[in-house]
Amino acid sequence: MKQTIAHFLHEKMKINQRFIYNQMVHLKKYRPIMIGSFADDGIHPFPLINYYRLNDIDDFGRFAKEQNIVAIHAHHGKHAVEILPLCIAHRIPLVVSIRGRDGSAKHQSLRRNQKRYHLLKQHGALFLPVCRYLANELITLGFPPKKIQVLYGGIELDLFPYRERTIPANGDIIILSIGRLVEKKGFLTLVRAFWRVHAVHPRCRLRIIGSGKEEENIRRLVSELKLDPFVDLLGAMDAASIAREMERAHLFCLASETASDGDIEGIPNVLKEAMASGLPVVSTNHAGIPELIEHKRTGYLAPERDDLELANGIRFFLEHPERIPSFTKKARKVIEQRFDITKQIKVQERLYDEFIKKTR
Repeated sequence: MKQTIAHFLHEKMKINQRFIYNQMVHLKKYRPIMIGSFADDGIHPFPLINYYRLNDIDDFGRFAKEQNIVAIHAHHGKHAVEILPLCIAHRIPLVVSIRGRDGSAKHQSLRRNQKRYHLLKQHGALFLPVCRYLANELITLGFPPKKIQVLYGGIELDLFPYRERTIPANGDIIILSIGRLVEKKGFLTLVRAFWRVHAVHPRCRLRIIGSGKEEENIRRLVSELKLDPFVDLLGAMDAASIAREMERAHLFCLASETASDGDIEGIPNVLKEAMASGLPVVSTNHAGIPELIEHKRTGYLAPERDDLELANGIRFFLEHPERIPSFTKKARKVIEQRFDITKQIKVQERLYDEFIKKTR
């Protein structure tokens, strides 16, 4: 039997977590299994593969030997804290992916994460932040630098084929944005920026994919700015539906910002998907986003919470459509070189190799 990586799931996966699922099931060198706290009711956005409920395992030490488990991989810092006692008890190395809020050293998150990770910093074997920005945040939180390795998340390039875009001479101009409707995604800033853009380019429509607790606030602002006929809130969608929306869009914008409670991004996968598909992208100088987008070369970056400059970024592409192919071809190359799931799985397996060798 191959060496096994047991991926810990605190709860059932959500429809927007395909990127986590891919890091489990695309492994080739290692055999993936899933362990978790919930009963498998058969209702999942993605099929569970070799799933074992922890409460159904009588002797985890014997189970680990039978399954040839060489490490447990938790895909969020909070979930790592939950599974850590089991790892310590059975001397199984713990790998932890850090993706955003769970690695923040900002505002209230600093004290919360310092307290939460007291034992994890000591006993965790390998920490995999999804960008250099989060790696530096972990160091601020007191994690040992020698245990930190950046692992950029990859996307499935075949789902997002490149197509050269232009701004249509007639009809609607579709600006697309995707993300959970939470503060750090910056949708209120985006709506204000769109209001500025629409005053000059009235053919523009804004389509927002996602759900979350900020929906009511977003709808209220849309109404206050009298944008109801021009802004569509579409709810959550699966990957195939998102790909179709990207196919019909002309420009992509994500206005990420640091939330009042310290919640931050890593590098949003929707930006990678938009760049792969040939959409010109406008975003912000937030967290790991500048590691993905180079300002005025592969996209346009505005300061956080600056709706005027965000609007200027959108207008830049609307008013200079001849420059779009130059931007998007370079952007696609960045994704192919650094954010392809096939390449990044090989990097992930190499990092497994290195730390497993050290822990044996």
